[in-house]
Amino acid sequence: MTQVRERRVCPHALSQRLFLLCAATYIVGLFGRLSYSAVMVDLIASGSMDKAQAGFVGTALFVAYGVCQIFSGLIGDHVSPKKLVFAGVLGSAVLNLGMGLTGSYAVMVALWALNGVFQSLIWSPVARIFAEQMPPDQRRRVCSNAAATYPLATVLTYLLASVLLSVLDWRSVFLVSSAVMAAAAVLWFAGMSWFERVIAARGEVEIIELHHQHSSRQKGGLLHLMVISGVLLAAVSSMTHGMLRDGIQTWLPSLMTDNFHLGTSASVALDIVLPLVNISGVFLTKAIAKNHIHNELKGSAGFFAVTIVALSLLGFVCDSSAVASLLLLTVASTCMVGANIMLVNLMPIHFGAIGRASSVTGILNCAAYVGSALSSFGIGAVADSFGWAPAIWVWVAFSLLALLAALGGSGRWGRYERSVG
Repeated sequence: MTQVRERRVCPHALSQRLFLLCAATYIVGLFGRLSYSAVMVDLIASGSMDKAQAGFVGTALFVAYGVCQIFSGLIGDHVSPKKLVFAGVLGSAVLNLGMGLTGSYAVMVALWALNGVFQSLIWSPVARIFAEQMPPDQRRRVCSNAAATYPLATVLTYLLASVLLSVLDWRSVFLVSSAVMAAAAVLWFAGMSWFERVIAARGEVEIIELHHQHSSRQKGGLLHLMVISGVLLAAVSSMTHGMLRDGIQTWLPSLMTDNFHLGTSASVALDIVLPLVNISGVFLTKAIAKNHIHNELKGSAGFFAVTIVALSLLGFVCDSSAVASLLLLTVASTCMVGANIMLVNLMPIHFGAIGRASSVTGILNCAAYVGSALSSFGIGAVADSFGWAPAIWVWVAFSLLALLAALGGSGRWGRYERSVG
């Protein structure tokens, strides 16, 4: 027995404009998350706080953002994406304004933790728009393209910060970010209000077919859905993806400086170069996935397999060759862009038919930021105590765990995908 549903989606002629509105708003929204990391070195150099204090402020956002991803994902299945993204971007703008005006360390910690809450309201609702309002034949493409937003936002934020810091101080980065985000929030609300009217009036009709075994499985709740679809195992892989994605971005300058005495300016430059290279990973993944990847968990397993090889080689050369180390870390980082597309961008699309795209996105994104937090604390501690080679082998061990989890869940995921017509 097949259950048939209908809903209206964005007309093909306007889908590119809808994607650009979502992508541009998300990129500007990320200014409010990345602004602190872009000025952290200047905060320490100016004597505003020491390294331990600076790290704790960043961790406050990390923890709040990761935990709230679950709740924002669940809320995002029931509340208008237009309202949630507007609240997230505008709230983050207000908190960035507060960061630019305050001089109190305690206030900064509180503001930045609260910023993590508002930041968590942005991506899951955007993912829901891609899964439910984009034309069906464009969903995979737009979700893959969306993976370029994070590295692009990183580049733009660091470039903005470098310009402002050359003529002003760290406060200006928060203040300018706040102003740009407030404007983006207003434009988002107006733009999405227009799209809602257009879709309601002349949106294309999508026919959704749910096979009996698919619809009956939803009765067990979200946890049951995660188990039978393989998403629970995908969350393990997503955790490692977050550990490597943010871990390599965070620790690459330190590794190169500690092992090869790279200058400070060159180390900082890597924070911009790496995201630029990662953008190429988006297009590489799209090219591979188009003809060769039909199961996202098998695809992510492939990316983790290449990562294991790259990081294993890195474990042997990380203290002897700067060029080889940089090349291997770039390969691993680019593979994590591919894993991100498979796990966080593409898998949730398949839950749009049953109204679970936002919550599944939130769960997988939460797992990724658990990995980010583990990398921030654990990898630094291992490197300080034992050196970089043992820290890299920790990455290898988690990559192997992610590979096994992805392969273990790929069978369930394949069956679940096929149950949606």
